[in-house]
Amino acid sequence: MTLAEKLALVVLVTCACAVVSTASPLDPDRYFLVEAEPRAQLEDYRLNDDVWPTHYDIEIKPYLEQEGNKAQFTFDGSAKITVSTQKQNVMQIKLHMARMDISAWSVTRKSDNTIIPTLPQTYDQETQILTLPLSSALQANVEYVLSFTYVGNMDDDMHGFYRSYYWEDGVKVWMGSTQFQQTHARRAFPCFDEPRFKATFQLKINHKTQYNVYSNTAIVGTAVAEVGRSLTTFGVTPSMSSYLIAFIVAPYQINDRDGMGILARPQAQNQTQYSLDVGIKLLKALEEWIDYPYASVAGMTRMYMAAVPDFSAGAMENWGLLTYRETNILYRSDDSTSMQQHRIAAVISHEIAHQWFGDLVTCEWWDVTWLNEGFARYYQYYGTALVETEWDLDHQFVVEQLQGVMQMDSLRSTHPMTHPVYTQAQASGIFDNISYNKGAVMLRMMEHYLTTETFKTALRAYIKDRAFKTTRPEDLFSALNRYDPNARSYMEPWTIQPGYPLVTVTSHDTGFTITQKRFLVNEPDHNEQTAWPLPITFATKASEFSITRPAFYTGMTFEIPMQGASDVEYFILNNQQVGYYRVNYDAILWGKISKALHSEGFGGIHVLNRAQIVDDLFNLARGDVVPYGTALEILEYLKEETEYAPWLAAVNGLTTLSRRIHADDEKLFTAHILDIFSKAYDIVKFQAPTATERRIFTYMRQNVLQWACNYGHEECSKAAVAEFHRYHQNPSVKVHPDLRQVVYCEGIRKGSTEEFEFLWNQYLTTNVATEQILILQGLGCVSSSELITDMLNGIASPHVRSQDKNNAFTYVINNPYTLPHVSRYLQQNHANWAASHGSYTNVASAFNNVLARLKSDSERDAISAFIESNKNILGQAAYDSIKSGLEDYETNKQFTLRNRDEIHEFLDNKINGGAATILANVSMIVGLLMLVLAR
Repeated sequence: MTLAEKLALVVLVTCACAVVSTASPLDPDRYFLVEAEPRAQLEDYRLNDDVWPTHYDIEIKPYLEQEGNKAQFTFDGSAKITVSTQKQNVMQIKLHMARMDISAWSVTRKSDNTIIPTLPQTYDQETQILTLPLSSALQANVEYVLSFTYVGNMDDDMHGFYRSYYWEDGVKVWMGSTQFQQTHARRAFPCFDEPRFKATFQLKINHKTQYNVYSNTAIVGTAVAEVGRSLTTFGVTPSMSSYLIAFIVAPYQINDRDGMGILARPQAQNQTQYSLDVGIKLLKALEEWIDYPYASVAGMTRMYMAAVPDFSAGAMENWGLLTYRETNILYRSDDSTSMQQHRIAAVISHEIAHQWFGDLVTCEWWDVTWLNEGFARYYQYYGTALVETEWDLDHQFVVEQLQGVMQMDSLRSTHPMTHPVYTQAQASGIFDNISYNKGAVMLRMMEHYLTTETFKTALRAYIKDRAFKTTRPEDLFSALNRYDPNARSYMEPWTIQPGYPLVTVTSHDTGFTITQKRFLVNEPDHNEQTAWPLPITFATKASEFSITRPAFYTGMTFEIPMQGASDVEYFILNNQQVGYYRVNYDAILWGKISKALHSEGFGGIHVLNRAQIVDDLFNLARGDVVPYGTALEILEYLKEETEYAPWLAAVNGLTTLSRRIHADDEKLFTAHILDIFSKAYDIVKFQAPTATERRIFTYMRQNVLQWACNYGHEECSKAAVAEFHRYHQNPSVKVHPDLRQVVYCEGIRKGSTEEFEFLWNQYLTTNVATEQILILQGLGCVSSSELITDMLNGIASPHVRSQDKNNAFTYVINNPYTLPHVSRYLQQNHANWAASHGSYTNVASAFNNVLARLKSDSERDAISAFIESNKNILGQAAYDSIKSGLEDYETNKQFTLRNRDEIHEFLDNKINGGAATILANVSMIVGLLMLVLAR
């Protein structure tokens, strides 16, 4: 049987099994369906504040195999919750529960165990709120105990207390782990499942003796529960939110030292040393920076970090038991790329930072998630930089975080950082780039305004003030205002208003006029009057770019006076892109900037401002603010660029532009790409990193090689294919990790079924999760319809874990050749895709990702006809989603047609007009830019 036949058979068997699964694939709790309209009154999704918990005693007894009449993947549970009220006449208690059957419950007065008479409970399936009616009112300031006995389910959806597995010597080993954020602690025990309801917890786990168990705190007792089972008791936790509880039941091993331990499956223990070493350093560096020792919190005597095979999030900050996807914590220098090592350190820093910003001090509700995630994302870069000092993380932050969130935040559909949240879907949705990236960007902006030392002092005071409490933005603003009375007035508008401004600079003899207007990439002519306090810095020469402490200006328009303004070499706003805004200049200033960029040493323009200019030009052209021809002319300077940050900004802009290039201009665009990357390729060379090169130079090589090979650079392709063939002949000598992505991709692109089956077998047999991701990226470069089908069947099979399926699919469709084949595959195999991915919502998502990249009206028409003839099978939500994707296709098509002439003229002049035309065009930039003012 061939590999293709095996994969097809696996998919059919898997999907047949999925049809009879006891868990509905359409369960919105499991698959983050975003509801068009909430199905209850918004206020009904929130618990009232009548009753507050102070302590939980929880016992869990999981069944990872059937035991007597106990079904596999269920667990017995008991919970005792100490509660009280400060109100009079409280006649009912409301709390959360989900996916469990409660067999008994009671309410007793804690002081004397008096039973409180109750009435039959009610349960709202939509809000997941359990209501316990009482026959008589609770007494104020008296402690009561809610007791529950129940049976829960260990689902395979990576939420609640769920089941996972790994293979050991060909045997499937089952285990249990948890993921409770945002609203899934209620699936493990009844609880007040909102962040504001902080309490202490004590957990006991009744487990088979061949398993080890771990939780937030250290083990304080172990006893024989019954034959073959132990009862393990953990220490009482600090006062904390329910979503931060965690526990693992698995035959794991530990690599520990100095109060830090890495938990992993036995065969992965040889991949834990780096995360242990860097984790110890990061914990020490962060607790010194924050001036609040981790171990000063009662119960936090050690920190465990666990690698979990199936994990929906990248990682989770459970207090004292941090959990990670394997790719984000397991590292081997001979199998993981430099970027993967960077990712591991950064994610560990992010999660350790949460021990203060999230665990000790917790956002009061998910509407201010940025108070947790903005800080963690900030320390993901600047905390890691305390330990890994040679990685230029400050440069990476600007392009990856600030410029990254600007894409989403330039759409009408964006939202403010502080934004109302009620339903589970909304709580999930708020964990987005606005809460993470923009939150971190605002913190960096305030750090530069206050100075690093003042910023640090203010945050130390904030943590001490709010320790063991919840927090709202006004608490942070109050802490900052102690050190600068203007801090709140400068920061708050950025948190409560959506979007960001486009700042336009107009020059005159005595200075510069600055105007601001919200930047909406698809609505350049809007009339909104939103204004932000603008952090202003500027440079007219190289030495001024180091001035990053801004002065804030308010108002839609203001002046920056300057003697001899018309004589400056250039005027560039927003030094090192500390401020969160785009900048457009008048024709004269753009001309000066272009001249500087095309001069030796780029006129002394700081590398981050070069990255800013690159990103702004791509997006101002996309937003119809600057003509594409003008933007692309200025960006010709990239042929001499040697730094990572501007090239990363360029790669991001070119990725978007490549999807909008007219199909008839693809050859011209290919020639353009090969031209601008030519010198960069000669600089980085097709070679493994040297011992002395900068880390970001290694990253730059990966990008340059990927683009060069993708667009047919002959030398790149030959070198990659030769290295793949060498590896194919002798797999014991591996490809250098930093070359694998391009080598695997090109080897598969230029290879046959033999190469595909070889690499797929490597995927199935490797013990290293980071290597599996590199292989999936390579397999996504398939170039024949048969192998595309094989790859899609592989993604739909159990061989690719649920957490990796979406990424694997993206690797395929990022290869433009595959798009029509993928479209037809989805139309023919939609039922299998829905079963293997969980729902028809995932089918809709797959079609929409294809439509976002398609340039074929015939394929669009085929998708449209498919959804019309299968509307009842798809369901209304998936049907509506794909309809929206078809509308987006038309919008993208019109964008391409509207801008085609400008882009084509530039490309044609460049490729067919010769060097003289290019030189002439550079001199014409100022003239072309006069169009900006005319618009």
